[in-house]
Amino acid sequence: MIAKNSVLVVGGGIMGLSSAYALAQKGLGVTLIDQFDVPNSRGASGDQLRVFCLTYGKDAFYTELAIRALPLWLDLNKQAEFNVLEQNGVLELATKTGGYEDHSFDTLKDMKIPVLKLDKKEIGRRYPMINTRAIRYGLFHKDGGMIWAQRACSAISTLAQRKGAKIRSHVKAVSILRDKNGICGVKDAAGILWQAETYLFAAGFWTPELLKSFKLPIKITRQEQLYLRPLSNRGRYRPEHFPVFMVSSGGFYGFPLHIHGFLKMADHTKGPIAKFDIDTLRESSPAFERKCRTFLKKFIPELTNFTEMEGHICYYDNTPDDDFIVDRLPGMSNAYVAAGFSGHGFKFGPVIGAAAADLIVGAVPKINLHRFRLSRFSRKG
Repeated sequence: MIAKNSVLVVGGGIMGLSSAYALAQKGLGVTLIDQFDVPNSRGASGDQLRVFCLTYGKDAFYTELAIRALPLWLDLNKQAEFNVLEQNGVLELATKTGGYEDHSFDTLKDMKIPVLKLDKKEIGRRYPMINTRAIRYGLFHKDGGMIWAQRACSAISTLAQRKGAKIRSHVKAVSILRDKNGICGVKDAAGILWQAETYLFAAGFWTPELLKSFKLPIKITRQEQLYLRPLSNRGRYRPEHFPVFMVSSGGFYGFPLHIHGFLKMADHTKGPIAKFDIDTLRESSPAFERKCRTFLKKFIPELTNFTEMEGHICYYDNTPDDDFIVDRLPGMSNAYVAAGFSGHGFKFGPVIGAAAADLIVGAVPKINLHRFRLSRFSRKG
């Protein structure tokens, strides 16, 4: 069996779906395949929440990229008829002056983005659960917030299909066929050959294995997360009262209460190099639990003695410089890759998808993709 189309997208996470939607909007015939469900609960886009922040220290490039993504998310809110992006703000707790938060503040001010520096007294008034003795000040930007990840993927999938895209779940790509002109097909685990004029590989942390012959500079790390239920004062942690919070000096970030009254915490510090293991997705180590309690004891003491919890594992696909890869595959005239999103790419899904679609059709992307070219790694070598 041969399934032909104009573009075959491999990967049903935020990047694959956003690209498929943008391509379908351009009138191309698009088929997207994923080895699991779409949205894929096992993939990097499959968790409940993702951070939408505008802060990147001195790196104004990513702040500008987030600004470009923001109206696309707000438009998706309207089209989906529910909020996939909740703008309940992002609060960053600075433990010193002259560091990341100061640089972020300066960048936002320079770009005329609303941002506040909150002193200890103001933080104590707004968020009495925070131990202000552990911090120097807080940085708050109201345009940030949290993205309902699975809901976002589901909404984009629906919109893409309305534009004519075909979404095929439980199709596992296992091998890539090439000829002198480029890629001529993708074979799945059932032996079906999927053919198209053009191919886009956006398979998240499965990308290095799927494209192993291209030796992409991506390493997969295992990142632990924890969902906990506060013992008391739960109302003050609802999204309308409590923002996404981050402490860059410790690597931790977290969300207000969401599903079933649980609050999510995670450590953005790169974890150990690992391979995907489906049997560990709902686990968390005792060591990470202790690390979470230590963090909470210092910054949000009343949460420290939680008893109800659930672990979760997320996998990052990391490039050496933490910049993404959005480029043509080396030596392939008809194949592209969007990967290496290093744990901070979800927020950029719609704008990256639009840029990938432009790249595929030969149009000039609205964002500068220079930092995302594969050639940067050969230059460094």
